This record gives sequence, C-alpha cells and structure tokens, in this order.
Amino acid sequence: MGAWFVNFSIWAGDIVLAVLAEPIMGNYHLTHSYFSFLLSLPIFMMVLLGLPVGVLIAKLGPKKTAILGLLIAFLAQVVRGLSPDTLSFTLCTLIYGVGMAVVFPNLPKIAESAFPPEQQALASGVYMSGLPSGAILGLIASTFLLVGGILWHLTARELKEEKVSLREGIHKVSRNRLLWLVSVANLTLLITYFGATKYFPSQEQLRDYLGTLSSILVATISVALILGLLLLPSLSRRIGEKKALVIYQLLTALLLPLFAWGIISHSAVVWGLAILSGVLLGGTIPLYFAYLSRVGVERRYFGIASGIFVSVLNIGGFAAPILSQTMDDFGGIFRVAILFS
Repeated sequence: MGAWFVNFSIWAGDIVLAVLAEPIMGNYHLTHSYFSFLLSLPIFMMVLLGLPVGVLIAKLGPKKTAILGLLIAFLAQVVRGLSPDTLSFTLCTLIYGVGMAVVFPNLPKIAESAFPPEQQALASGVYMSGLPSGAILGLIASTFLLVGGILWHLTARELKEEKVSLREGIHKVSRNRLLWLVSVANLTLLITYFGATKYFPSQEQLRDYLGTLSSILVATISVALILGLLLLPSLSRRIGEKKALVIYQLLTALLLPLFAWGIISHSAVVWGLAILSGVLLGGTIPLYFAYLSRVGVERRYFGIASGIFVSVLNIGGFAAPILSQTMDDFGGIFRVAILFS
C-alpha cells in the first residue's frame, strides 16, 4: 500500500500538466507542439535514467532510492509552480522527470521480493492502480508527494542485498532476450494508455461532442483501468496468464477504432467502449510486471532488470503524446486510434 501511494502521488504530479493544458499554454505562450514535448519530457527522463537507477537500486536498495526520487520530484513540483518563464518551467518539468525516473523502477522489486509467483500479478495490479488513481486526481496538491515519501519511509522494508558486480550484472541482464521481449511488449501498452489520457483532454472533436463531460470520459478510462488491475489478474490465472495476455490485448486493439468512430459519430457507445478498453488494458499491465520476475534474472540483479524494463516501456510513454499529435494533424482522431490499436 505504501508503493500504491508512491505511485499515486508521482503520477498525479505528472498528469497535472495535461489537466491544466489551456492555462499553461496561455501563460507561457506555448504552441501545441511544444506542449506535447513538455508532456513527453518526464517520461523521456525515465527512458534515459532507467538503467542508471537500476544500478542505484542495486547499491542503495529500493527504500532509500525511492525516497530520494520523491524528494527530487517534490522540490521540482513546488518550484515549477513559481516558474516565471518557459525555460524555468521546462527545466523544472525535466527535473520532475528525474524524480519519477528514480522512483518508479523500485516498485516492481516490491512485488518480486515480497510475494510468491502466483500472487505477483495481483500485487503488481494493486500498486499499479496508483497510476490511474493519480491520473484521475491530477489536481492534487504537491504535498501528496511529501506524504508519499513519509509513508514509504515508514512502511518499506530494507531488503538484504547480496554484493553485486555491476559490470557482470549489466552484462548478464542486458543479454536476457525474454527481458527485452517483455519490456517491448509492455511499451505498446504505455503508448495506448498515455496516448489516451494525455491526448484526449485536449482533443477538439471530443470536446465538441461531450463538452465538459469529455474530462469525465477520460477519467472513466482510468477508473476502468483500476478495475482491470484489481480484478483480472485472478481471472487470468484460471485461463493461463500467457493466453490472457493475448486475449486482453487483441480485444483492446479491436475496441479502439470503434471508440474513435463513436466520438466522430457522437454515439453514446463511447462510454461503454471506454469502460471495456480500460478494464482490458488494466488486466494486461500487471501480467507483464509479473513476467518481469520470471525472465531468469538472479534476484541480486533484479534492480538492474527493473531499470531496463522501465526504461524501455517508457519509450512508449514518451512517444505517445508526440505520435498522437502528429497523427491528429494528419488524419484526426480515427488515425490516432488506429495507431494505438
């Protein structure tokens, strides 16, 4: 639950940019392209710093590393709110991304170290549900980052780590093909989720159809994602986790173009499709996080593996806003949905 609140607070601080798009763009006179760049910047830092943070976890352990990341994110969020110009706002956003990058790779190690294999998908679903919860409450005050740090300090356990040879660990882990496969597969989910939650709030066709209800529709996707994260991992064990991964992702891919059609045609079916897509997407994410512990990496090198995993999957989060805006410029919301699909 400590990991859940850490996830919640760090992603609430990130999603606030998308929620406050209009006033931020107005205050700093930003173009849509530059704003898309800002949305991607924190995730880009997670891509760059995934492996170095994995090494840091191997040295310091997940408890100390995550507290350091939360402190960096908290300070960046406070200073960003006082930024007088575009440059300082951009730099603070970049530093916030550094904080996110230091925090996030610690969380998979909690599920790997504290739970047996049959419970890891559900444990991952629980702490990952903090992400969409933070996205729903994107206007939460920065003090939640501080609260998250305190809760983590009080609840997280220092794990007994064996001494690691970092050079040997990086060499062994980076040659693990299954790790790269799982990471790249999860990348596609991040493109879809971040594409939806950061693209739709500023989408004109959606606002023309639903007006003020458009933000509720986006929140509905995140609420459904939480349900999927919490409910589907247990069902997945009954039908087989590998089979469940394929079924959930294929169904999501089929639903997304229908969702775009519903928006274009002003059909109420979009509400049902938003719920179904969110639930299925939520059911898929924790399965990949659970597979991370089954790729054959020695426990002492798991922090490094987690760093690579987070770095690769967040290429999807970094690319999503830029790809969404580019596809929207060339073909509108339906082409964006095809991209996600």
